[in-house]
Amino acid sequence: MRVQILWYDYETSGRDIAADRPVQLGWQVTDPGMEPHDDSQSLLVRLPDDVLPSPRAMLVHQILPEVHQRDGISEAELANHLDELIEPKTVVAGYNSRAFDDRFTQHIFYRSMRNPYAWQYADGRARFDLYPVVLSYFVLAPQAIRWPEDQDGRPRFKLDRIGPLNQLDRDLKRAHDASADVAVTARLARQLAHYDADFFSSCLKRIDKHFVTDQIRADGRSEGLLEVTPYAGWEQGFTRDLWIPFRLSERSNDYVAFDLRNEPETVMNGLIALVESMERSVVDLKRQAGELGLYTVRINSQPMLFRRAALEPEVKARLQAFGRDETTQNRHLDIWHHIQDSPAFKQLYQLALAVLREEPQSMPDDVDFALYTGRFLSAADKDLLAGLPLMNPEALGQIDPVFDDPRYGELLFRYRARNFSHSLTQAEWRRWQKTRREKLTGVGSLKTSVKRIEDELLELSQRGNLEPHQTEQLQRFTVWLDHQPPV
Repeated sequence: MRVQILWYDYETSGRDIAADRPVQLGWQVTDPGMEPHDDSQSLLVRLPDDVLPSPRAMLVHQILPEVHQRDGISEAELANHLDELIEPKTVVAGYNSRAFDDRFTQHIFYRSMRNPYAWQYADGRARFDLYPVVLSYFVLAPQAIRWPEDQDGRPRFKLDRIGPLNQLDRDLKRAHDASADVAVTARLARQLAHYDADFFSSCLKRIDKHFVTDQIRADGRSEGLLEVTPYAGWEQGFTRDLWIPFRLSERSNDYVAFDLRNEPETVMNGLIALVESMERSVVDLKRQAGELGLYTVRINSQPMLFRRAALEPEVKARLQAFGRDETTQNRHLDIWHHIQDSPAFKQLYQLALAVLREEPQSMPDDVDFALYTGRFLSAADKDLLAGLPLMNPEALGQIDPVFDDPRYGELLFRYRARNFSHSLTQAEWRRWQKTRREKLTGVGSLKTSVKRIEDELLELSQRGNLEPHQTEQLQRFTVWLDHQPPV
């Protein structure tokens, strides 16, 4: 039984999850019924001296670098604060958080000498993204809220559009303030749950990969499942009907899914042709597999899967307007069932395995970018990391831990340099200045370079549609940048 939901949101120095950093954290704790324990809160975070903020990002959240650098806490303090907020049995929730905020959090813990993933699952913890739930309400229960639209009539799911239209932003600060955004997110969740509590509870169950696995085993092969996903696009009503016959491997979180719009013989022939031309890159293979209607469903990524047989008539009618042809799809499902009972099924599995293979990734030169390319932590490294954040800066400088994972020796040095620079020896300080210089001059990656920031400033200054306050903000940004320590 989960005891609380932590709604959270970051405003960041840019959109790159590894190169950029949060400059503001907003949060609000509610009970499982979305009733708040307290008002939403926020704090500023200062950037380390090897990271520069994007002026484009600044124009969105309107937090000047001089402000977050003066009033913000360090990333080590941010990690400590997150540790305190994410208690056992907490659901960590946001809006589009799986694609954005959660990945920033993984990197915060990674750079701060912590297990990057334990906050997501250990001691009854879990994470929940409201965005796919909102999408599911749009498809299956659209009367729940009012839906903003573009001029062409297409719906918009951005929080800063949904909030005002449904009066969820009353008595709050402007949009793109982290504390306001989390309050709107929690209010939106509460409104959806009040409209249809059973449906909201059903959506929430999908954070449990065992629940999703049971769904797939019960209906994925037999009758197929309807997936609500932004990747299907407006043209398909954000849905696709899937036949889900098997797992990629026994220990994999990925199941293989076939879009029931596509004729099975065409899919089989297309897969054979792809496998016979394996000189294509993995990215190319997956793109062409997607064109054939071959996808993966990741059970630990909160996929929104629903029984096709349980769809209401009005839902079917709406989806029919997007070209959903249930008769044709059921005919394709019957063909897949016939293949499933034939020797061709083994060939289908082998074809899917070949096309959906993962290409081994090489370790980046810069350890900051290596979170997703390294191994999972060994038990010994987990034990080491459990104690390091508790040590004072001076004590950290006196130890030389031996990690199984080669990334963590350099990470420990950078952790000290970014958060406790006063504890560095002269030799360590010179080493850090060399690292900082390489980052800001773009050695290895332009993502961290001063030139990228200067190019952005030039591009933005040449726009003819800037508001006066935006022009002033860019001028203040330029003055701040000119006063930064030399590279």
